[in-house]
Amino acid sequence: MHIIGNENSASRIEDLLEDILDEIIELEAYAKEGKRPPLAKGYRFKINDKSFVWDKPYITGREVLVLAGLTPPENYTLRVKLAGHKPQKVELDEKVDLRHPGTEKFRAIRKEQTDGEVQGRRDAPLLDADMAFLEAYGHRFDIVKDGSTWAILHDFPVPSCFDHKSVSLAIRIEQGYPMTPLDMLYVYPKLSRIDGREIPQTQVEQPIEGRIFQRWSRHRSGANLWVPGVDCLETHVFLIEEIFEQEASR
Repeated sequence: MHIIGNENSASRIEDLLEDILDEIIELEAYAKEGKRPPLAKGYRFKINDKSFVWDKPYITGREVLVLAGLTPPENYTLRVKLAGHKPQKVELDEKVDLRHPGTEKFRAIRKEQTDGEVQGRRDAPLLDADMAFLEAYGHRFDIVKDGSTWAILHDFPVPSCFDHKSVSLAIRIEQGYPMTPLDMLYVYPKLSRIDGREIPQTQVEQPIEGRIFQRWSRHRSGANLWVPGVDCLETHVFLIEEIFEQEASR
C-alpha cells in the first residue's frame, strides 16, 4: 500500500509536468488493469460500496470518513483495498496516494461492540463476494458444514497479550445470511491472557468437526447495527480484528 507522510519531491515534479485530464477517473477500473491513474479533475472510488468523488490525488483517512459521512472519524476503523492485496489499515492522519496502481476502494466499520451471552475444503456454498474476500485476505481457510455452515480462517494472528500467537478463527454463517447478521466468533485453541486476567464471556465451548472452539460472545451495539447490503463476512472479520485489539488494550 502506498500510504505517505510527505509527498516525494520527485513525484510532485512529475505531477506538475503531467496534463490534468478534465474528467473523473474511476479508480476501480484502473486498479483492475494495474495502471497508475493520470492526474485528473477528480477520482471516483467506493467507501463501503457507495461511490464518492475526491478532487485531489491524495486523501487522509480522516477525509475519507468525513467524505462518507462517517463521523466522528475516531469512532471508525478504515482500510484501503489494493487490487491483489489484503486490505490494510489507514490511520486518521495518514495519506493515501489515490494514483498508486491498484488503489481500489475503502472499507470502514464502527469500533463499538458489546459483551453478551493452500485453500482448504469447500463443503458448503458461500457468496461469491465472500469467497473473493477470503481468497484475497491472505489466510488459508475452509468452508465446512457441521450443523451450521462455518468459515474457518487458519493461522489468524492475535495480539501478544494472549497465550497463543495465532488461532483458527471460526465464523458461523447464519441461516438467512446476508440479511441475517453474522454474530460472535469462535477460536481454537482456547485463548487466555498471559497476565492471568479473565476474558469476559468466553466460557462457552463449541464443538466443530471434533475440535472444541472457545466462543467469544460479542455482539454489535445499537450504534453499530448490521446493515444488509453493506455488512458482510468482510466487515465481520474486520470487526473481529477490533474485538481482539480492544481486549488487548483492556
